[in-house]
Amino acid sequence: MRTLDRKIRKNIVLSASIEKELKEMAEYYKKPQSVLIEELLREKLKEYKKMKRKKAFERIVKRAKYYAGITENKTFQELKEEMGSEY
Repeated sequence: MRTLDRKIRKNIVLSASIEKELKEMAEYYKKPQSVLIEELLREKLKEYKKMKRKKAFERIVKRAKYYAGITENKTFQELKEEMGSEY
């Protein structure tokens, strides 16, 4: 269950054309402009987070390929034995 976020007042500056479109959208969807702005931001945030996860995954894959070359695809246990590690 999601807890309700506390609302915070923000002052933003929009171009006249965007302000006009926002008013039209608010009337069409019968929602306050602030709700529309929040919904649009949530959509963009989802895209941003997805892109961040994708880039992090790509970095992991690159590192895995690098380490696979160094370890010659040996298991962690085999590497520990070679190093004489007691962990």
